[in-house]
Amino acid sequence: MDPRRTNGSETFTMSCPDDCATNAPLSHLYEARFTYELENTVVNTVTGATVMCGTSEPPFFVRESISWPFESIVSHGLDVPEIRHTVPGPSRPTVVFPSTRNYYHWLIEELPLIVRAIQADPDIAVIANADGTTDRHERVARTLGFSIQQYPKTVRLGMQVLPGRANDSWFIHPQDASHLYELGQRLSTNVDNSPERVYISRRGAARSLQDEAELETLLAGAGFAVLDPQAMLWEDQIAVFRRARIVVAPHGAGLSNLVFSEPGVRVVEITNGRHYNRCFEWLCHVQGHDYIPISGDDGTHPSPRDLSAAITEAVA
Repeated sequence: MDPRRTNGSETFTMSCPDDCATNAPLSHLYEARFTYELENTVVNTVTGATVMCGTSEPPFFVRESISWPFESIVSHGLDVPEIRHTVPGPSRPTVVFPSTRNYYHWLIEELPLIVRAIQADPDIAVIANADGTTDRHERVARTLGFSIQQYPKTVRLGMQVLPGRANDSWFIHPQDASHLYELGQRLSTNVDNSPERVYISRRGAARSLQDEAELETLLAGAGFAVLDPQAMLWEDQIAVFRRARIVVAPHGAGLSNLVFSEPGVRVVEITNGRHYNRCFEWLCHVQGHDYIPISGDDGTHPSPRDLSAAITEAVA
């Protein structure tokens, strides 16, 4: 098939800087990306997963409609839209604003698609899942000047505008990072007394650190403000990361907010070997931050006091 496509980007390769603290160089090929206009599709408003129905071929899945590698999705089960049970969507060209619950994937992989779509066509219709639309969705809509129409999970669209993702799961595209940074400037509240040294807590969440409360007490004594992003307004979270110059946190979605930070932040990620992922390291490389990994579970720092000492030494 030969779909209409616009707003193409170039293919290029990016590598870790020479002084990468992981001592494990990494490169990623960013494929060319386009914004597609697809006729007669069925879409999942939660994930954005799209089935193409408007060709002479049997309905088929559109790979660029999801962020995860297809092989990974298949092995865990893919929620492909059921084409027999749909409601009709808007009559004009439409983009889907996914409602993925995971904050990292929503912010880093989904939100930039909407920014790109609005840039390509300011009059486009924007739909989101009626049960998954959050205050963050509405805040973005007000800031960018569009309204969100709420729909059920499975919708048939006469014309879908689909900003392609290429194959960048876990690797934020520098263009997307730039869009999010600029959006953060517009979304952020003005907090003049926001701390410059912050610890982002995961206490009580999945993959939280053992004895994290004791670590927080030690870091507070070393001049860190201990923050729980889930207890804060989104705009205030953005403001904190825009002002912070040192950010320490266990691996977790709260570090996604580094995309809003001014370049040059010193970032200490307390890594989890059982769930090791380099997504925040790569985000730091793209945004120009100084990334330092410290293991929290391999026995190198057996107590909160040892871990606190390693952190304060790393940021000295």
